[in-house]
Amino acid sequence: MYLALKHLHLTFVTLSLIFFVLRGIWLFLNSSLLAKKWAKILPHVISTLLLLSGVVLAVHLGLSPGSQPWLLAKIIALVVYIGLGVATFKVSNSNLSKTLWVSALVVFAYMVSVAITKNPLGFLG
Repeated sequence: MYLALKHLHLTFVTLSLIFFVLRGIWLFLNSSLLAKKWAKILPHVISTLLLLSGVVLAVHLGLSPGSQPWLLAKIIALVVYIGLGVATFKVSNSNLSKTLWVSALVVFAYMVSVAITKNPLGFLG
């Protein structure tokens, strides 16, 4: 059961990254694809399934953010990632939008490094 949950979670991690990068590219190319209804809904579906699979995995493993500092670090980073991601597509300044997009990708990489190392510092440590 653990491997199935882990692979499901990793699948949503990958889909989240791919779609965020793709939407950023569309934004910077002024693509009409970004305005499509499915392109606005799909990120929320993927994010919801990613979060749900993470919660189910943590519960299955008996992990809690209060007793696992690396898990708390991931959750905090997730909130920051979401905030940067939302801001990326809301601001009208192209340079700021690109800065926010890259910053969100760095936070995403940090989250992955925390998950791999089980260390709240991730690649910072």
